[in-house]
Amino acid sequence: MTLPVPPPSAHILVSEDDPIQAAVITAILQQEGYQVETRGTLCDTRAAVRARVPDLLLLDRMFPDGDGCLLCQELKADTATQGLPIIMLTARDRVEERVEGLLRGADDYIPKPFHPKEFLARVHSALRTLSLQRELRQKAEELEQQHQMLVATQEQLVRSQRLAAIGEIGLAIRHEINNPLGSILGFVDLLIAQGETFPENARRKLDAIRRATIRIRDVVRKLEDIQDDRTVEYVQGIQMTDLGVQSPDLPPTRPV
Repeated sequence: MTLPVPPPSAHILVSEDDPIQAAVITAILQQEGYQVETRGTLCDTRAAVRARVPDLLLLDRMFPDGDGCLLCQELKADTATQGLPIIMLTARDRVEERVEGLLRGADDYIPKPFHPKEFLARVHSALRTLSLQRELRQKAEELEQQHQMLVATQEQLVRSQRLAAIGEIGLAIRHEINNPLGSILGFVDLLIAQGETFPENARRKLDAIRRATIRIRDVVRKLEDIQDDRTVEYVQGIQMTDLGVQSPDLPPTRPV
């Protein structure tokens, strides 16, 4: 696997209260093409990070207004800045202090004085790790998008297959039902035409048969031509295909 190379124009924030140290660090970094911004207090550093999260924070340990470890812990606890790489810089080289800085979230710890080549190697390593994390995050987002597209395609395929199956079933049903259905409807209409000879109760039943027959005809036609796989709840927990067929609202037929 080829590791990503951090951009030479990466934005680095140097938080150092000693102006001479800040100038030396800035010169070393700018020679490598990095964009460097400096701050001399924890308060100013915090404001600078909030205004624009840098690619890397080089944070001194001791400031007149507080301990750099506390700012490091604060930034790592904030979701907006927890991915910010932080390298602690300090003249204190005790193991306990290194451990404290790392436990509070620092990604690396460079004691002063440092060799410029080692310093740049540590900076490059931190930026390379950041680039790798960003690349992995981008690939994860791309994979998620592809997964969503695949799920949508599969769902569309299932819907298409379902609609095709419904259409085939509807065609078969129409082929088998249309003839007897036409006979039923024809005979019912003939009987209704002779309705004067039937009692009112019989005429109402003939009307009901005619309505039911027309509904069956409409359902069969809809099965063949259905273009949507919407479902409705048949009973609680059970869905059925919504054919969009309404009961025929026909007035009772009377003999003319």
